[in-house]
Amino acid sequence: MAGAPARAAREHYHHGALREAMIAAAEAVLAERGLGGFTLRECARRAGVSPAAPAHHFGNLTGLLTAIATLGFEDLSNAMEAAVALAQTEGGSRLAAIARAYVETALSNPGRFRVVFGQRGMDRDDPAFQAAATRAFAILVREVRLSRGLPTSLAPGEKPAGQALAADLPDVLLAWSTVHGFSTLLIDGALDFLALEGGRQAFLDRQAARLFALLVSALATEAEPA
Repeated sequence: MAGAPARAAREHYHHGALREAMIAAAEAVLAERGLGGFTLRECARRAGVSPAAPAHHFGNLTGLLTAIATLGFEDLSNAMEAAVALAQTEGGSRLAAIARAYVETALSNPGRFRVVFGQRGMDRDDPAFQAAATRAFAILVREVRLSRGLPTSLAPGEKPAGQALAADLPDVLLAWSTVHGFSTLLIDGALDFLALEGGRQAFLDRQAARLFALLVSALATEAEPA
């Protein structure tokens, strides 16, 4: 009877839950071991299926990592769009709102965040991955342009497929590197050594607010006519 749970799991997954179970297992492995200890066999073991079972959905380890990265970009886009909608309702800077959403997305799932922006292990030519990545980047481009008072044809909630014009790239990269760098410092624990007055979370809230305010101010100043 020892094999009954595994057989039951395989029967359950056969009816449609294998993909979700494998992704959940994979993210648990990433959280515990990082990419260095990440194997398809271990993910399958945790999901209660044979090592060959995931091939139908993912093909191989690259396919599984690509699926996780695609979900990561989708989550990031959804979080940024929700932040824009809230900023429109409550007032405040849309760019600062998406910057905070970016950081909070990284903190909520560091393992997934690292896969999204990793340089190995995934198929960057996968159509679903490219669509998800393009959407996230286009949201950032749109909000940078709006913060500088420039026109944009992209509406909140739209899933754009365009790319930044060459003239936009310096400001887009400034915004992206600012929030991405801060996110990486946080999830890698690089700021843990600091003796933080009022506690870690209070410090991070203050620092994030200042960082985003400086970013918005810098882009607005650059947009002013000479």
